[in-house]
Amino acid sequence: MAAEYVTEVDVPKPGDLGPRPWHVRDAKPITVVFGKNGSGKSRFLRACRDMDPDCYHYILPERTGEISYQSSLLDEQTEGRKRQQQSTRNFLQNYRQQVVARIQGYFSTRGNVRAAQLPGDPSDLEMRLSTLLPDFSVELNTKNPPYTFTRTSGGAPITGIDQLSSGEAQILTLGLDILTVAAIWDIENRASRVMLIDEPDAHVHSDLQARFADFLVGVADKYKLQLVIATHSSTLLAAVAQFAKEDAGILYLDRIAPELRVLPMDKYKRELAACLGGHALMGPLFGVPLLLVEGDDDYRIWSQVPRHHVISFAVIPSHGEEIFQYQESLEQLFAALREDQASPAGFALLDRDKSKPTPQEQLQQNIRFIQLACHEAENLYLSDDVLALLGTDWAQATAKLVAQAANYPNKAQQLATAPTWNRTDDDFKNLIHEISAILDTKQVHWTIRVGQAIGRARPNAQLADFLGQEVVTALWGPANPGNP
Repeated sequence: MAAEYVTEVDVPKPGDLGPRPWHVRDAKPITVVFGKNGSGKSRFLRACRDMDPDCYHYILPERTGEISYQSSLLDEQTEGRKRQQQSTRNFLQNYRQQVVARIQGYFSTRGNVRAAQLPGDPSDLEMRLSTLLPDFSVELNTKNPPYTFTRTSGGAPITGIDQLSSGEAQILTLGLDILTVAAIWDIENRASRVMLIDEPDAHVHSDLQARFADFLVGVADKYKLQLVIATHSSTLLAAVAQFAKEDAGILYLDRIAPELRVLPMDKYKRELAACLGGHALMGPLFGVPLLLVEGDDDYRIWSQVPRHHVISFAVIPSHGEEIFQYQESLEQLFAALREDQASPAGFALLDRDKSKPTPQEQLQQNIRFIQLACHEAENLYLSDDVLALLGTDWAQATAKLVAQAANYPNKAQQLATAPTWNRTDDDFKNLIHEISAILDTKQVHWTIRVGQAIGRARPNAQLADFLGQEVVTALWGPANPGNP
């Protein structure tokens, strides 16, 4: 995570809260600040920022404005103390214009050079934004405006805030805000890099909150950030705990208390957060099935499928073998809560490399086990349907994998055998990132591509074969003339 992260610090309190500072101890690489309205979360974050504006960046909660470029704002964006002057309150009317101007500030700091050997690579920023918002493609440049933002369905360019939903606008500008400052700090090689994010969940749907948590953890790891996130959202807390695991902690803020201890997000807190914060558990009680999946990559795939509005379900991640314990706990929970148990409340999706319990071995009246027809989720990436999204087919893909194998010395021998691969049965877990890097010119995370292919329509052809009829029928229902 952070190049140097703070574990203990005295944060000066605003004068009306008393003379003694907040003494924070046991801080984690990612700390989630929880507290009711009026507990002082925003004032606490701003007080942290004011200790060292060059190494602490504060993202205020009320974010408005257009996504247009105003060159007059550029001078304020590359120096922490100038950014500090723009965020002394919870509201900034031209917040989005400030963030867009910082794209130019980022290029003026780095230079308009696209080379991964240099820090703060624009291609990495674009990839992370496109992964955060997979319905869009993003290109950063030094033009006016300094970005090209395109909706992938239809290719329509986005030039104004009215072309976005409130959640999309929020996530786009938050992502840009975080990435541009992180990249500038990376270029400057700052030892301390603390990002203070105030209520990122405002106006953002629960599914997008989970995607944003995944984004935050990835950015923190890549750019060596320490994150402090103030929120009211138990969904965001649950998602941060899922992706950050032992790097996450929770701080229950008391505006009066002189000492604040950050509590580790151990296994039990993570499970409770998933239950209490996961909107997913409410789904089966209101007719939306639950889908329990094995890990983070499976969660990334399946959580975006309902965004295409073809099918609906709520996704809960587990951790490998723990899926069997999760299923058992959910089975007991729904047996007590559901009146109508004639059909399952949801499904637990297993890779084919696991043994699927029978109903006699493990009760499945409410949460039924289903299983992929291919080895595991990585195999789905090599189906014809996903390859078509990449503008290629299997013959072209294997030729490309063989041609570029030498660029990956540790995996070259495996990549060179691509023409002999069995796409459904072979294990590609240790190769998937190299395969994706070779085949996808836009460098979108492989899980996003799989989720797009699954979500856009009821799977058929090869993708349906890889998923298996059991999975397709369970999630999309039986085939019929109106539902082929």
